[in-house]
Amino acid sequence: MKIESKKLQEYAKDMFRKAGTTEEEAATVAEELVTSNLMGLDSHGVLRIPQYLDQIKEGLIIPGSEVRIVKETSTTAIVDGNHAFGQMVGHKMATLLITKAKTSGVACAISINTPHVGRVGSYTEQIANAGLLAFSTVGLYYNKPLAPWGAMESRMGTNPISWAVPRKGECPVFMDGAMTVVAEGKIRTYVQRGEPVPHGWIRDGYGKDTTDPMALYREPAGTIYPVGGPNAGGVKGSGLAVMANMFSIALADDDYWTGLAKGEKQHAENGVFMMAIDPDAFCGRDAYAAQVKNHSDYIKSARPAEGFKEVLMPGEFEHRNADRLLQEGIELPDDTWNGIVSIAKNLGCDWAEAYEVGEIKSRFVRY
Repeated sequence: MKIESKKLQEYAKDMFRKAGTTEEEAATVAEELVTSNLMGLDSHGVLRIPQYLDQIKEGLIIPGSEVRIVKETSTTAIVDGNHAFGQMVGHKMATLLITKAKTSGVACAISINTPHVGRVGSYTEQIANAGLLAFSTVGLYYNKPLAPWGAMESRMGTNPISWAVPRKGECPVFMDGAMTVVAEGKIRTYVQRGEPVPHGWIRDGYGKDTTDPMALYREPAGTIYPVGGPNAGGVKGSGLAVMANMFSIALADDDYWTGLAKGEKQHAENGVFMMAIDPDAFCGRDAYAAQVKNHSDYIKSARPAEGFKEVLMPGEFEHRNADRLLQEGIELPDDTWNGIVSIAKNLGCDWAEAYEVGEIKSRFVRY
């Protein structure tokens, strides 16, 4: 199903409003999800709508909940997400850090009681668009799907890390990625399409390589390889995932394994560490902008390898993809579209009555 992004965003917004969210929450989350689809990051797009609606029913997301600052200095803050949508938490943290960093030069914050925050790069880009450098790590309150290096069973989440810096006259240079070879949500997209995943992405619950995406969700649960894959490079992805936990969940004096051991209900999904740096506290914004341009120009001057037309800076592909799909529309797998329409009909969304629900071969999956 190909659909205009503006229309898809309005549909998503309507679904959230029907589920009891505020107007601001519905608009913010819908925009975040559709922007992910536009950037080619379907793992964090409208595929997440059923997950968020389920989490509202489960009490993991509480619509209308106030995001609060519970501890603060001139350069730091602990932000209590209070089970509001993670996107609301992420944007509040970024906004807070922009103000603090422009006053003090450097600022950082951590979050507690925070659901899934979506695309982490959205918040580092927000900071970069304000002329600052940004860094963020997210620790997931899961013991899966990442198996630490040398292990057969998982102990960590995908634990994404993101950087972003301003680039004068261009989109920010930004990197945003899970510390697994692919985001877990990417495996969901293969389930929805009914396709096998590439070899070297996942193992089944018995430690055997597999291309069956459902092996990740069956019991015993499968695992995703860390960044670097099954060879020695995977030790780096495993180490980075560990450090993401140390900068987020551990710094908040929290954990997830204690609750798991006691059989307690999960009380959060993401622990966020976020930092903003003002180049005026160092060499100055103009000097920094010139250096970013110098570095970017030099890197992009490399002769393209076979099969490539040009060398891209991190973030260029995503923004170009978004520009293209704004014109062409977003292509969703039939099962994803049919599932969303079916849910929308149950919510009483008027727009859904204009669409027929086709056969759904693969249901939405989540942990």
